Amino acid sequence: MCVAAVGMVTAVQGKRAIVSFKGALQEVSLALLPHVKIGDHVVVHAGFAAEIVKDVPKLYQDVVATDARARQILDAIERETKNFSGQKIRIMNFCGSHENTVVQYGLRDLLPECIELVSGPGCPVCVTAAEEIALGLEVARRENVTLTTFGDLIRVPTPWGSLEQLQEEGADVRVIYDISQALQLARVSEREIVHFAIGFETTAPLTASVIREAQNIDNFSIISSHRVTPPAIEYVLANYQVDAVLCPGHVAMIIGVEPFRSLFNNRRIPYVISGFEPIDLLQGVLFLLQQLLGKMSANNNQYSRVVEEKGNELAQSLLTNVFTLTDAYWRGFDILPASRLILRPEYQQFDAQYRFGLQMPSKPEATETLCICNAILSGANPRECSLFAKACTPEHPSGPCMVSREGACHISYHNRE
Repeated sequence: MCVAAVGMVTAVQGKRAIVSFKGALQEVSLALLPHVKIGDHVVVHAGFAAEIVKDVPKLYQDVVATDARARQILDAIERETKNFSGQKIRIMNFCGSHENTVVQYGLRDLLPECIELVSGPGCPVCVTAAEEIALGLEVARRENVTLTTFGDLIRVPTPWGSLEQLQEEGADVRVIYDISQALQLARVSEREIVHFAIGFETTAPLTASVIREAQNIDNFSIISSHRVTPPAIEYVLANYQVDAVLCPGHVAMIIGVEPFRSLFNNRRIPYVISGFEPIDLLQGVLFLLQQLLGKMSANNNQYSRVVEEKGNELAQSLLTNVFTLTDAYWRGFDILPASRLILRPEYQQFDAQYRFGLQMPSKPEATETLCICNAILSGANPRECSLFAKACTPEHPSGPCMVSREGACHISYHNRE
């Protein structure tokens, strides 16, 4: 009965809260902490939030700073960096969970100054084109339609407004935590249920599985904004200065090692598939330094306890059988070839764009803005933005990087980096 865990409050619903434990969501009671706010870190014991953590950075930094194994890896990193004679080493991660670990545990402060860890386009909400969100806005305005999606997406501002604003105006827009909830809603509702599906290769197989399950459901469809990771990595390597890459472990868990090997073979840039614990990332950095020095060119899978050579072949089969790839615009980048997953013709009855005759709006003319989300998605520091933590906060976001829990601005803000 003495086991307790620390998580971050992501939603408050009366006397209950949704708390995220490294991405796993759990509903807990606020009977002992009625004044908890979204973004607070709380100690949860036996289903109750028992106390608010006062110094969040210290809580997590001490985990690494006092760990013997972490200290050994940090000492090894320190030794290796001496071989670079102060040269800056720019390492990019491609996963919002990686960035969260880096910031939450203060890894940038623990690493030598010559190592620059930067975040890339690893947040699916952040890279989703505003024009695709406009499809959700259009269908949600229809009579007899319920739109479901994830909480991060509804608050993303676009030139046509946000799904949250539409919800406040009376549209039936609902936040869910699992696409299966949308299918279950379709089974018991007479309304058309449209799910706005986002996420990379880790989330898309779940959507594919539900589409296969929905064969006899005639009031269920999706807008697919699912994207695949390799085209974004290829674009960054071709257009930005990056010395080495920390590749997303859970994407690799699905697609395997070979897509990354093929991607990097022609670039001659070191890469490591990394897990998500602080020690995973530190070890990943060490492996990258050793590759740069020509010591360990073959050690590319730090997350081998989870990632197998061929990945999850069942998940790959679902993706191949249900989806096909099309070119798509990524916020902050360009139109990336074969980067968006859309339903195959044989599943067209579940395609909301086809079902409702939705038309992608034209890309709006660029307007002058102080928000630098586009630059942040390619490695800029959130603190370089003049709006950060001033005009732009999680309560009043100016761009998607402050909205999503996987966005670099949101992560930096909540961890007071």
